Amino acid sequence: MRYRMKTVSELTGIPRNTLVAWERRYGVPEPERLANGYRLYTDDDVGVLIRLRDAIAKGLSISEAVELVKEQAEPTRPANGAGAGDAGLASVRRELLDALLDFDRPRAERLVERLLNVPFLGAIDEIYFPLLRELGDRWEAGEASVAQEHFITAFVRDQLVAMLLRVGAGRPLGPRVACVTFPGEKHELALLALAVHLSLQGCRVTYLGADLPAKELGRFVEQTKPDWVCVSIILSVEPSAIVEFSRAVVKFAPRETRVVIGGAGLPEMGKTKLPPRVELVADWRHLDVS
Repeated sequence: MRYRMKTVSELTGIPRNTLVAWERRYGVPEPERLANGYRLYTDDDVGVLIRLRDAIAKGLSISEAVELVKEQAEPTRPANGAGAGDAGLASVRRELLDALLDFDRPRAERLVERLLNVPFLGAIDEIYFPLLRELGDRWEAGEASVAQEHFITAFVRDQLVAMLLRVGAGRPLGPRVACVTFPGEKHELALLALAVHLSLQGCRVTYLGADLPAKELGRFVEQTKPDWVCVSIILSVEPSAIVEFSRAVVKFAPRETRVVIGGAGLPEMGKTKLPPRVELVADWRHLDVS
């Protein structure tokens, strides 16, 4: 996505004059300039600014923070000096999985430091989720234990939570979005990734986590009146369960609230009719809540 400077300032909490000063003095970041002089920032640019902000909050000067961010980008660059490519990320992913299978968290943490200049969504799509898929394949083949699966899943969850915390609360006037899993659903990694994605879009995300009963979600919606309720479902359920859940939530939702249910567990609904203001999505990345 592309963001104007005002939006980037709201997303990162960095004043606009500071953004201009950093760009002029240190060349970080280097947003696209339109013919009218306006700047357009990418997700990569926002990620860099968040890392600079966090480094300064830990006591570094801006010049030290810039050098740190540049140094952290180096390990994932190919030998030709280009930016981090598929081959570099694949190598880090393999090393990270090996470290986690050995229960070597310190080594895994060091490898994660090499990803600090990789955009959050890039790390999710190119590192963490492919790693989890390979872990699942190994588990099904009897090549990974339940203990390894639990340890690695917990580690990835920690990284996603850290991303969500670093992205922050979104734009002050951004859409209010509640993220929750379907009742009975314990898998929340996809939901965490969705929350990060929505926060980067400037949404004010309330993360409710896994397995919240429909009645309790309805009470939450009635009390807080979010613009959107995003519900992740991984394990397959019957269409009737989708309808029953949707009715329970919409019953308490104000007219403006929309309920979106998505994920790998969505069943074939056929001609099953959903309540008004409820929709299904096959891929969360295509969801636009602007």
